[in-house]
Amino acid sequence: MLKRIICLALAALLLTVSAAVAEGELRGYSKENGYVYVTLGQYPQTAEGGVEPILWRILTVEDDRAYLCSEYVLFARPMHPDYTEYKTIGKDFGNTELCRYLNAEFSETAFTAEELSLLVPYETYGKVFLLDAEDLKNTDYGMGVGVGLKAWGTPYAIANGLFVYMNRYGGHSPYWVRNQSTTDVRHARCTKQGDTIGHIVADRDNEGVRPAAYLDLSLAAVSGGSGTQEDPYTLTLSGSGETAE
Repeated sequence: MLKRIICLALAALLLTVSAAVAEGELRGYSKENGYVYVTLGQYPQTAEGGVEPILWRILTVEDDRAYLCSEYVLFARPMHPDYTEYKTIGKDFGNTELCRYLNAEFSETAFTAEELSLLVPYETYGKVFLLDAEDLKNTDYGMGVGVGLKAWGTPYAIANGLFVYMNRYGGHSPYWVRNQSTTDVRHARCTKQGDTIGHIVADRDNEGVRPAAYLDLSLAAVSGGSGTQEDPYTLTLSGSGETAE
């Protein structure tokens, strides 16, 4: 009898531990359970320029890194202001003005030094970059041409020039990906109306920016929230005891 009680108590303890781990789990997209959401950094998002936490969805988790994508289109900006120059540099997103902007002015506005320390540099792009066109086709990320590519601009982005598809397309906005067009090298690739991928001249200033980043899971710890879009996880630097948001 005593042995049975001990076994039941141990089982209950293991279930409690498992539930606690699952509650703070940073995982990628799953068809059954959708996305996990986190907040990290802050940026103007209301029409009046009010600053709010940036909401990110986790696309996938691999090699102790979480691939983050901004839930919303945060602002509009050209990929590169000189499309003639873009013809020769466009194959390397790291050489574009937009990449430089994301890792300078945008990062300085959006993140504290502690928050930036949670992000992992990727290739030549720095810590903040754009999705790849192949990411938009990846159903394992919850995306795919024909479904899952739409994103909506913040009121701040729309008030500051972001293009909006109206009528039957539901008010979503186009956003850049980091690839140069293969059919016209003056153009960068971007999303289009509905759930399609196209391209447009790189100096267009009303195309949206939907930042992406890699989160270092060896440094980040969940400090609050439940991981839903309505109640995203907040993050802290492991051992710091202070929320990074």
